[in-house]
Amino acid sequence: MNGEVLPVSGGGPWSPLRIALYRSMWIAALVSNVGTFMHIVAAGWAMTSLTDSPTLVGLVQTSWAVPGFALALHAGAFADMVERRRLIALTQVLALAIAAALGVLEMTGNLGVTTLLAGTFFESVALTIAAPAFMALTPQLVGTQYLSQAFGLDSVSRNIAQSVGPALAGAVIAFTNPGAVFMLNAVSFVGILFVVRKLPTFSAQVESTSKINHVIRDGIKHVIHTAQLRNIALRLALVLGATASLNAVMPVVAKKSLHVGSSGFGLLAGALGVGSVLAVWLLPILRKQLHPETLAMMASFVWATAAVGFAQSTTLLTAVPALLLCGATLMVLMNVLFSTFIAQLPDHLRGRGSSIGMLMAWLGTSVGAFAWGYTAASTTVRVALIASAAVTAGIGVLNRVALPLGAETN
Repeated sequence: MNGEVLPVSGGGPWSPLRIALYRSMWIAALVSNVGTFMHIVAAGWAMTSLTDSPTLVGLVQTSWAVPGFALALHAGAFADMVERRRLIALTQVLALAIAAALGVLEMTGNLGVTTLLAGTFFESVALTIAAPAFMALTPQLVGTQYLSQAFGLDSVSRNIAQSVGPALAGAVIAFTNPGAVFMLNAVSFVGILFVVRKLPTFSAQVESTSKINHVIRDGIKHVIHTAQLRNIALRLALVLGATASLNAVMPVVAKKSLHVGSSGFGLLAGALGVGSVLAVWLLPILRKQLHPETLAMMASFVWATAAVGFAQSTTLLTAVPALLLCGATLMVLMNVLFSTFIAQLPDHLRGRGSSIGMLMAWLGTSVGAFAWGYTAASTTVRVALIASAAVTAGIGVLNRVALPLGAETN
């Protein structure tokens, strides 16, 4: 396989947690991730209190996704330009301040549509800039022996947060308001700031902006000129764009179709995360039984079926199982695409290549969230969800024919 590098592996899946500094960072990052997913849910719910427009509700997801698309490449290069410990500290302080400001504005009744969108946007900017620095620190904290397990634990952290965060947000909103969730998100960054003080100093690797731009161009050219990488990058954008409908219109479905409050909405959002965690356990079995291309197409069909089921739901009893399936199948799709993409990258381009993959994912999410929100506003939420299901199923077939993965990843 082109450019595949197999890291040295030792011990069980939890082995990196034996390293005290990594363990501290992992726990702090888990708490912060929970706060982040709580923020996303609270922002969507707060918007439904400010407006009934599905388009504006969908823009909450877009405002969160756009920075990842706009800054992905430069964020990766920036992590090599600035001393990473300082970069992480600065971005976490900025994210803390923004979350606290949103909390105060919401609690005092001064939060408006524009302020909510702007705050969510800049919160995402801070975390987007920090992400490559976090990823670059992982090998330096655990070494090559536990690198594979460490990346697995990072995925576990995100999935746990995606499962727990929305449910916690719904519970907090039920007892107080979205402003309390924003304040809790602000507090969630304190642990990282504390751990960052203990990190060793890593010198910057890039000396000038012109070199960064040159490095970025090299990575882009490699992906564009390599058919398999180009195909998967396009597939990431298409799949995330087609499936962005769920998060974009879920708050509206919760209020208008299911007639549930904030706790019910938290349950719906949490179901997606729980489905993702279940998929993590099932993936090794599925990947042994099925070719990645077949697995991706089947996941597309199941997601489409579940999305239609969610669109037709009138109670939580049917909506939650549908969302569990949507969360699980989307995790399968992303795992197949990202693992194939990264495995086909040469080692010296993995950082930049990974940023390009994330850029395409954010592009799809940004455009898709707005497009499906607009579709829902122009027609109905149910029509938008059914249309996105049809598009996802169609993409599942089209991708296999027009944009093949072109490599085994089992």
